[in-house]
Amino acid sequence: MMKKLLILLYFFNTLLFFAQKDFVHSITQKQQFINLAGKPLTDKFTNIKSVKVVYDYSAKKIYFFNSIKYKYHHNFCEEFLGYSKGLGDFNEESYNETNYRSFLLGNLNYIEKSDDWVLELAASDQMDAQLIVFFFNEIKKNVFFGSKVKFYLNTPRLIALNQKQPLKIPTVYSDFIFQNLTEQSIEKGSTIGILKKYDLKSNPKFYPKENEIIIINSTPEIIPNVKGIIVTEFQTPLSHLVLLAKNRNIPLYVDTEVFGKTKINNLIDKKVELTVTDDNYKLSVTTKPIKIDKIKPRITLKKNLDVKDFVDLSKTLPENPQNIIGSKATNLGLLKIVEKEVKSFKTPEFTYAIPFFYYDEHIRNNHFDKEINDILSTPKDSIKLIDEKLKALRKTIKKSKVNPELIGLITNTLSQQNQFKNFKFRSSTNAEDLAGFNGAGLYDSKSAILGDSIKTVEKAILDVWASFWNERAFHEREIFNIDHLSCAMGILVHRSFPDELANGVLITKNIYRKEYQGITVNVQKGEESVVKPEIGITCDEFYVHNFNYLDNKLSVDYRSTSSLNDKKPILKSSEIETLFKISPKIEGKMYTLWKKYKIANKPMPLDIEFKIVGENRTLYIKQARAYMD
Repeated sequence: MMKKLLILLYFFNTLLFFAQKDFVHSITQKQQFINLAGKPLTDKFTNIKSVKVVYDYSAKKIYFFNSIKYKYHHNFCEEFLGYSKGLGDFNEESYNETNYRSFLLGNLNYIEKSDDWVLELAASDQMDAQLIVFFFNEIKKNVFFGSKVKFYLNTPRLIALNQKQPLKIPTVYSDFIFQNLTEQSIEKGSTIGILKKYDLKSNPKFYPKENEIIIINSTPEIIPNVKGIIVTEFQTPLSHLVLLAKNRNIPLYVDTEVFGKTKINNLIDKKVELTVTDDNYKLSVTTKPIKIDKIKPRITLKKNLDVKDFVDLSKTLPENPQNIIGSKATNLGLLKIVEKEVKSFKTPEFTYAIPFFYYDEHIRNNHFDKEINDILSTPKDSIKLIDEKLKALRKTIKKSKVNPELIGLITNTLSQQNQFKNFKFRSSTNAEDLAGFNGAGLYDSKSAILGDSIKTVEKAILDVWASFWNERAFHEREIFNIDHLSCAMGILVHRSFPDELANGVLITKNIYRKEYQGITVNVQKGEESVVKPEIGITCDEFYVHNFNYLDNKLSVDYRSTSSLNDKKPILKSSEIETLFKISPKIEGKMYTLWKKYKIANKPMPLDIEFKIVGENRTLYIKQARAYMD
């Protein structure tokens, strides 16, 4: 008994000793690290524990310090190491390109699943190779896990530095961290529902009820109306699942191992509460009632069916264009105005819009309104039957014939130039990019080749029109109580890009380090999708901000690297700088135009789609829409 008491007393005193320390000079046990650990400065990874490290050059001492109490290195150096200058001087002295530094600063990250430890520098740090190796080795000899420490190549500068002459220390890229993570927090919140589990790899068609919290092992094409979602596949910030979950304000979490967790499987079919936070999620049985969602107010949209012209988007737009040609076409028309003012990017050439008139005429002349009314009169809970009717309607639309006058108008207009034969026909409705309704990924885009007998203009038009009745589009409009009959489909037409070197999406907001203004970028080599990639394919994902705003140096911090580009950055530094500089300009000018055309009454971050095209690596921007977080 006495022996057990002494052991417990020793253990308690050890914990107390570690807990009371604001810093240590060496880490000899894991509990020391845990007690000192806080969250990383960025939210780019979930469930990472991080301890900040300072090496004091003058004292030749290393400090691992309490990273909850001292959120920034500057706070610790000011209080404990006698640094008396301001934050601006500290940053200039601590992150510069020279060897003249008072301190070396870093973050020591722990990945629990794989028991790996990674040293990370701030994205703004310009530390040279000699100092990196010195700092790494000082840390390595003062921690019990020294043989496991690796250096994280998290910026284009560090990747290039290591490729030019490999650092003589173990190095890793973002994918090393990413592949050893099992969880990703996406949309925080709390909800109550019946826990259900669906194996979508075996049966991709599933019909959950509105009161369910679902666990799924694949990202579905149609996002059902449920209380919350736990999925096994990692998501990019602009995947359709992420955008729709944010739009609906439902908790969303990624746990790659959830299907095999016994404790969670034991909760299947029970009423549970799901709580998602920044770092984790919790499922627990509850007696609390399931919240019954209030019926949203009916949304009736405006549509103008008077315009019959094939609208040239390079010219002055008509009044209230979103009610004539849809949001996507309107935004590209506005982008063309911005292009003339900013001049650092191009928009697609030969850009036009087919107005709502022709879609409405086609529906009426072919009497599709009967089938549509039949769908709308089907009981809302008969989802499987509705889906069957939607599929049949799309098939019927695709087999119909387009008004020959419209085909002639489009073909003759596009044939007045001889630079391009390949054109993109993109959906552009009045039921997307609305306040509170994003509509991302609901409709389809198709390609056509002038003079081709297979990829015809008529086929492209019919496919896009039919996509208005996609299951995912119909059900999303239902969730938000949008009157389907008040909606209409326009089509945005522009030359396509068979020679694109890269395609990407950026948000004019730093979503991983929100205290700094900046941009978040997802970019991929060639045509591979960044919002819906094939399984196992990763893109370059990074955020950019100007850490020391008094100079013009940018901080570029990678979250993942492309699996298609041999670890090399897809974009050049000059291209990243251009995107960073023009993004706030485009955001400001688009808001000014939105106000002018009565589209929006408050500024919002943008979701911008871009391409790098041809031998000269020309930057094209093909879309800018409001990013609704």
